[in-house]
This record gives sequence, C-alpha cells and structure tokens, in this order.
Amino acid sequence: MASAIPSDLRQQVEQGTGCVIAAEVARGGGGASRQGAEVTLRAASGAEQRCYLAWDARAGDPSRLPFFARETAILRALSGPFAASGIKAAPLIGSYPSHLALLSVFVPGNDRFAMAENKAALAADFMRQLAALHRFDAADPAFAELGDASEPPSQRIAANLAQWRETNLASGADPILQIALDWLARHVPEDRGPAVVLHGDAGPGNFLFDGNRVAALIDWELTHLGDPAEDLAQIWVRSLIQPFVPMRDVLEAYAEASGSVPDLARIKYHRLYFQLSFSVAGAAAAAAVSAVGASGTGLLYGTMHRRVIVRAVAELAGITLTGPPVPQIAPDWTDRYFAAALEDLKADIVPAAANQRAAAKAKDLARMVKFWRRRASHGAAFDAAELAEIQALLPGAPNALAAARTALGEAIAGGKADFAAALQLCHNRAARETFVMADALGALATTWYEDIG
Repeated sequence: MASAIPSDLRQQVEQGTGCVIAAEVARGGGGASRQGAEVTLRAASGAEQRCYLAWDARAGDPSRLPFFARETAILRALSGPFAASGIKAAPLIGSYPSHLALLSVFVPGNDRFAMAENKAALAADFMRQLAALHRFDAADPAFAELGDASEPPSQRIAANLAQWRETNLASGADPILQIALDWLARHVPEDRGPAVVLHGDAGPGNFLFDGNRVAALIDWELTHLGDPAEDLAQIWVRSLIQPFVPMRDVLEAYAEASGSVPDLARIKYHRLYFQLSFSVAGAAAAAAVSAVGASGTGLLYGTMHRRVIVRAVAELAGITLTGPPVPQIAPDWTDRYFAAALEDLKADIVPAAANQRAAAKAKDLARMVKFWRRRASHGAAFDAAELAEIQALLPGAPNALAAARTALGEAIAGGKADFAAALQLCHNRAARETFVMADALGALATTWYEDIG
C-alpha cells in the first residue's frame, strides 16, 4: 500500500528521530486541512514507539506559519518545562515546518464527547485543565511565541478588531460582519488582569478522554495570550454544533477550579468576538477564490453562524428584531429534478460509496442540492426584497445586490447608517438565508445559546 505521508516528510522524520517508520495507519489530522497517520517508529535496537504524525495541506501558505509556531511552542512547553504541570497533552517528539507537521507520542482516547459515560465528571475534569492552563505565568520564556505578556488583553482585542475590519472592507464589506465588528470595537471590555495562556479553541471535540478523565488537550493551533473569558466563550460557541454539558455547569466547574466567578457579560462579548475571528477570515477567503473550494458544508455553517452573529449583536445591544415576511412561492417544474437528485444521493450513491471520503462528498453535494432547490423557488424574490430594503435605507445604493451589500457595509463602517435599522436589514438577510438552507440545516436552523441570565 502506498504511503500517505509525503516522501520528504517521511525522510525528515526518520532522520530527526534516528528511527524508521515501520508501519502507518491513516487517521484524521485534526482541523479542516490536516492529514494524519498513526505511525510506528522502530529504532536500530528494534525498540518500537507508537506515535502520531499530523501535517497540513496549507504548508505553502506563509500565513499559517505563526499558527504552527504557536502550537509547536505550547506543546514543547507542555512536553518540557511544564510537563509536571498536570496539563494533559501529547508529548511532542519533533516539528517539521516544511509541512507544518508535528510528531507526538500517540495518546489513546476518544474525542466524541457524546460517547462519554459520565459527562458531568468529564466536563469538570476538562474545566480543571483549563483553569490550570490559565494559572501559568504568561511571561515565562517558554510562551514567548504566544504573544507579548505585557500587552493588555484589551489592546490585543482592539488591534485584532481593527485588522478584521480592514480585511472585511477589502473583501466586500459584508454588512453582517461589519455591524458585529462595529459593536465589538465600541465595547471592548476593560482589563481585569494580565493576559493568560489560552487554548484558543477550547471545547468538545478538541480534547481526548479515557473514561471520565481528559487524556489530552488537542488542536492547539489557535493558542495565544489573552483574557480567560475567551476560552469559556469558545466552549459556548462550539456547543452550538457539538453539544456539551449545560453552560451553567461549565461556569460553576470553572469557578470551583479557578477560585474566581466568571463574568457572564464578558463571556457573551467573547462569544461574538470568537465567531468573528474565523468568520471574517472565512468570508475573505471565499471572496478571494470565488467558487473554488465552495462546499455544502461551508454553506451550512456559514449560514448558521451569520444568523447567530446577528442575534448575538441584537442581544448585546438590547435591540429587538422582527422577522421578515417569507412569501409562499410554489416550486416550478424544475423542482422534481432536485427531488430526484436528492433521492438518488440518499438511496443509491451514499450507501454505495466505496470509501469514507466519497460518502462525505456525496453528503456534501446533497446539502448543495437542497440549497439550489430552495434558491430556485425563492432566490429571486429574496434578492429583490433585500435590495429594496437596502435602497430604502441608503437612497442611491447600487441596483446590483452584491454592490448594495457592500455599500451597506461601508455605510455601517463609516457611521452613516442607523445602527438599529442596519441590524434589522442584516437580520432579514440572515433569516432568508436560513430559510433557503433550512432543509440542510436541520436543528442548526434554530440553534442558540442556552439562557442562563
């Protein structure tokens, strides 16, 4: 069987460890673009070690190097000077920048929180891990790659928001993203203490467990220095898609482990901040490559996050939104072809897919067909309604919807659009997009944060 590991990476691993890769089993790499393999290293003495090798398909993108450097730094710290800290992580063996690759000791465990026998006990152990991480001295030289420990979290937040604002404006000024960025920039929380070491993407799916205990925290590429409320907010955002224990229990467990009561308003701010951290970059990437890389999964989660972002801004700003009317439009003669395609995918193509990748691609295609089906019936009416709304708020806005959206985004950025009125228009768009994707979204069409005050 041909090896999935790039030949030059294999050579680097073998030279760096003084071992040969005697066996490999392809595994998920963790993250959207990563590939991985469970490998067996064999020394000249015959001794073998079970390891895990992950590498990134984006290795040619220089913008990924800082993420790789931070992940390498935190794993090196947790494998070296902080190995006795109690933070569970896979011990790092080697790093290979040419492929953004990491080689670590293999840690057995499950990442599917839904399969945990005692979810409350496991979640409490996870919160103890986060609290311990937040107690590290961020000024220790081992964490230098993660950021400047002397920089107040509020300063870093403001700088990031300014950068995301420029990115959004340069890539089309999406008004949904712009109105969220505008509110966040005007309400950066005051600092409650120095920056701490953060996981950066904490929550279900990003830790392995064995029984009711955490076996290893994984996927550290977003680690950085900042406000501890960020990690708590990330758990809440991730739970929109990957259910966890009730957030009230999460906060109580963290309070017990850390000795400090989390600030709910602060965490709600960081929920939105975290969503913007990946939504702005995702929208800019989509605008840059047009249809290349487009997927049903991207449509699915993009739609869900835009809806949640708008609702989060409304909640934080204390603005009441009303739903736009959805016209009853009967599908035309083309609808039966969408129905036939979906039935073929469901009944014949997915069950007969030869491998997991093919099955996943077929399911992704089904999401796009569901999108096309509802767009075919309602797209023209929805586009016309949105354009009319923008032009009513911004007389003289362009007659093309994409250009009108850009004009609205720029007006929000320039303070030239009434905030509440613009937010209502963003809500109308998100509601219509959700309607179009509703069949594919399922429960994600209505998912929202639990009400805990």
